[in-house]
Amino acid sequence: MRKIDSKFHIENDEIIKTSNNSVVSKDEPLFLVRARDYLALNLLRYYAKISGADSCNDYHMHGLSKTIEEFEEFKIKNPEKMKQPGVTRGL
Repeated sequence: MRKIDSKFHIENDEIIKTSNNSVVSKDEPLFLVRARDYLALNLLRYYAKISGADSCNDYHMHGLSKTIEEFEEFKIKNPEKMKQPGVTRGL
């Protein structure tokens, strides 16, 4: 099993919602942001801001806060890995 974040993981080539083990349908579009993307922290912080403004529950806000902390730690520990999104053009 590979953890994606506090809400999802990958198991047997499926993306699973960890809390209830439901499979995310393959026809549902997804968007992945990597910690090495130097725009990711701003994106996550903005998402936290609008999530709070929408009164999202504590479960969501706590998971988002933990993800932001993990991205911040990655950035501090791995400055040489930080990249502009798309700069490698898939290579």
